Amino acid sequence: MLYKEIKLLLDRRIAPKRFLINGDMYGLQYGQADNEKEIKKVLLTIDLNLESIHYAIKNKINLIISYKGLISKPINKFNNILIKKLNLLSNYPILIFILNSSIISAQGGISDTIMELLYFQLEKVLEIKNNRGNTIPIGRICLPKSYTENSVPMTVLKLLKRIKSNMSLESLSFVGELQTVIKKICIVGSEIKNVNYLKEASRNGCDCLISSTINSELANLAKELRIILIKIPLYSSLNITMKKFTNLLSLEFPYDEFLFFEIKEPTKTYN
Repeated sequence: MLYKEIKLLLDRRIAPKRFLINGDMYGLQYGQADNEKEIKKVLLTIDLNLESIHYAIKNKINLIISYKGLISKPINKFNNILIKKLNLLSNYPILIFILNSSIISAQGGISDTIMELLYFQLEKVLEIKNNRGNTIPIGRICLPKSYTENSVPMTVLKLLKRIKSNMSLESLSFVGELQTVIKKICIVGSEIKNVNYLKEASRNGCDCLISSTINSELANLAKELRIILIKIPLYSSLNITMKKFTNLLSLEFPYDEFLFFEIKEPTKTYN
């Protein structure tokens, strides 16, 4: 395939640039590519750590598609890790394409992936405005569904068990009571930066919010609004979504090779 073909598919369908939340890096961050450059081997990953870069070089990758970039802010000082990464990359003709927050809201992106994994029924999308005034369909407002026709109320306990089972998680953080019945759920497949998401979920009649953030401010407001908060580790959601994108790209370009490099959650829990 040509670089322009995969670039077009990323921006038109998989992770549209217009869905970036606020000033995130998007597109080619490293390397030089004209639209006619041939790409035969692609690696998808969520982070450009040294291990993933070594893996790309070992497997002779032409293009890395990553959620996170080499840098996220302007460089004031080169640290040793960044220098090691650039030294590695400088010896090989690899391109790096960054997706960032565009994959949260996209069709089939993180919010959609969580909804599908948890067997929820979509009611409508939760929209926000980014700093450029664009409407971003960042969340999914859903109704819980039962696996059987004999529907029984969805409690917090049942939902936590479903999340752990369907997403292969060992533990979950939440705010609320285990026996509380849940009627409508808002999914935001990212970290929540402020309480506006929680307030918007409440205005839409949601009594549960699933995201990758729980902090004291959100927890206290959730108690006041009587909303259940459930935190799904971001790395888990990202890995599942990027793995799905790897399969999708393999179907779109069957004569080229697509690999996925999984990066584990860096923080540990003690149960």
